Amino acid sequence: MGLCLAIADCGLEPLPRLGNGGHHGAQPAYLVLSPTGSVYPVQRVLDIDVDFFVEPTVYDPDSDDDRPDPAEHTVWSAAEALGFLRERCGLVGRGPGFLTETHDQLFGSWRNAIAAGILKPPFHVTHVDGHADLGLGYQGHEYLMTNLLFQARAARAYPSPSPGEQGLTQGTWLLYAIACRWLNDLTYVHLDNENGGAEAFSFILNTLKPGGDAIQLRAMTPEALSHWALSGYADDCEFAHIEPEVPYEVCLWSKWQAEQPYDFVCLTRSPQYAPLTADTLYELIAETFIDPIT
Repeated sequence: MGLCLAIADCGLEPLPRLGNGGHHGAQPAYLVLSPTGSVYPVQRVLDIDVDFFVEPTVYDPDSDDDRPDPAEHTVWSAAEALGFLRERCGLVGRGPGFLTETHDQLFGSWRNAIAAGILKPPFHVTHVDGHADLGLGYQGHEYLMTNLLFQARAARAYPSPSPGEQGLTQGTWLLYAIACRWLNDLTYVHLDNENGGAEAFSFILNTLKPGGDAIQLRAMTPEALSHWALSGYADDCEFAHIEPEVPYEVCLWSKWQAEQPYDFVCLTRSPQYAPLTADTLYELIAETFIDPIT
C-alpha cells in the first residue's frame, strides 16, 4: 500500500490553493510514495451523493420514476450538510467538479475528463454516499470479472455487456472505475446505518490483509466464478489474473476528517434514493462548492 504524503512532508513547496484546493489541470498538492520508493502526484476527488444526507437510507426504491416519500425519509438541514462539508471535508469555496443526476453517469464524466487531460489517474476518491456502490445487491460484477477484466485497459472504459447481462449500474459503477485502474485509493464515508459501511462484496476485498483493507479484482472464466462461489470464495481458487490492489478505508461520517484539500468535487442527485425535498440541498451544495466541468 502506498504511503500518502503532503508536499510539505517531502521538502517541496506546496502549490497555492484555489477554492477547495483544486488546481484544475495543475499538479495537485498531494503525493504518494510507491512501494519502490518513487514519489508521484495524486489528484484528490470528493464524490458526494445527496442520498448521504437522507435518513433512513433508501435501499430498495419502488421504481425508476418514483421519488422516496419525504414523510418517511428526512433530509439534513442546509446548516448541517454545509457544516459537514466545510468542517469534515474541508471545503472552503467553489472549485472544479462534476454534476450528475445518477451516480453511474459519473463514470462517463470521469472518462471524458481523463481523455481531456483534466483528471489524471490514478487518483484518490473520498466517496461520501449512503451506499458503497461496490456491487452489493447487483450482478454487474459477473460481467466485469468474466469479460471486462480480460480486455485491454483502454477498452475497459467502454463496458458493453451482452443483452440481458447486467453491467455498469448505479450500484456497481465504482467497481468499474477500479477495473479501469483509475483509482489510487478509495475511502468510503458512510452513515451510521444498518450496514455500518460493510456494503461491498467480501470477495472483492483482499482478505489476506488485516481487515480486508484493499480491493483486489479477480479475472476468471464464468465456470471458475461459479466454482469459486460454490467454494465460499476460497482464496485457493484459480484466477486468470489478479488486478492491482486499491487501498480501501471505511469511515463513519462522525469520525471522518479530511487531511488534505480536494482537487475536484462531484455531486449526484440520485432521485431514486433521495426525496424531492433533497433537491434544494443538491442545488445549494452545487452553487456553494462546484464550478461544473463541461
